[in-house]
Amino acid sequence: MKKLFSILILIALTLSLASCSLREKKSVPSGAGVPLGGDAVTTDSGTVREDDGDDPSAGPAPAGPTGWATVSGSEAGGDLTYTRPDGTKITDFSFLNDKSRDFLPDAGDLENGSWYCGKTDRDPDTGEVTVVFERSAETLALLEKYGVIYRGDESRQVCYFTFDCGFENGYTGKILDVLAEKDVKGTFFLNGAYITSAPELVKRMIDEGHVVGNHGNNHENMSRVDAETFLKEVESNNDLLRDNVPGAGYMSCYRPPYGTVTEWDMALAQEMGLKTALYSWTYYDYDVDNQADPADALSQAERGLHNGCVYMFHTVGSTNAAIIGDLIDFIRGEGYTIEVIGK
Repeated sequence: MKKLFSILILIALTLSLASCSLREKKSVPSGAGVPLGGDAVTTDSGTVREDDGDDPSAGPAPAGPTGWATVSGSEAGGDLTYTRPDGTKITDFSFLNDKSRDFLPDAGDLENGSWYCGKTDRDPDTGEVTVVFERSAETLALLEKYGVIYRGDESRQVCYFTFDCGFENGYTGKILDVLAEKDVKGTFFLNGAYITSAPELVKRMIDEGHVVGNHGNNHENMSRVDAETFLKEVESNNDLLRDNVPGAGYMSCYRPPYGTVTEWDMALAQEMGLKTALYSWTYYDYDVDNQADPADALSQAERGLHNGCVYMFHTVGSTNAAIIGDLIDFIRGEGYTIEVIGK
């Protein structure tokens, strides 16, 4: 009788262990894929959904905020959907119907509408700044309407360094060295080719406290594409950043390729939650075979300093790497601070 009792206890214990094992196999980590069919599927934080296998349309619960945006569907199919990083969605793009796709009324380049700065000139002796010419009132009103950065805070002696990164040519590391030495933070706008070819430099930018911004995956003229392409150009670039630079965050500051903007793409970028950033000073610095003399380039940059100045440099040329330290010293010597946009 005692032996029979022991056998029964052993059988009960075995069945209990088997039951625990089955329950463990049904538990999946938070964020993992959810298998279809069967009983309630649980995560570390609780039940994801109930599924008895009878409803063929049953699926996982809607995703919550991920910190990254996604694009699904298509314009052609009429189901284009943009999911912002906070989980909210855009499914109706009719707000774009009345937005002009004409280049800005004072665009200097009639072929692609590229952005050009108004011109200021700083007297090297007195520090007095003169506005030589300005963008039109209509253009300025559109920038304000859609929250586009042209200049920063014009009420203070402050300026901002921004860098457009199309491809790596051996100079970005030198620029980063100087910024680290001078304790200056900047905003680096990246396209897809740069992210995939120089992920270690992108990681260094982030690790050293700089902001990385979105310059479009393929450097398309975004004022001439459809909404689906616009969304995918922006978000495929974010996908590349996430895949190539572990720990990087979502790029919410956006610089249009060529600086080309129309009311249509400004409105779309705003609805996506992006901050569009242009610039109020730049010079011809992107031709690697025709670099400006460093002394001349430094003089131009110094004369361009004004309240709220958003400097735009390219990282491909030797001249910017050569002058950036002296420019920082000059700016600080004039009583200006250097802050960062796009945080």
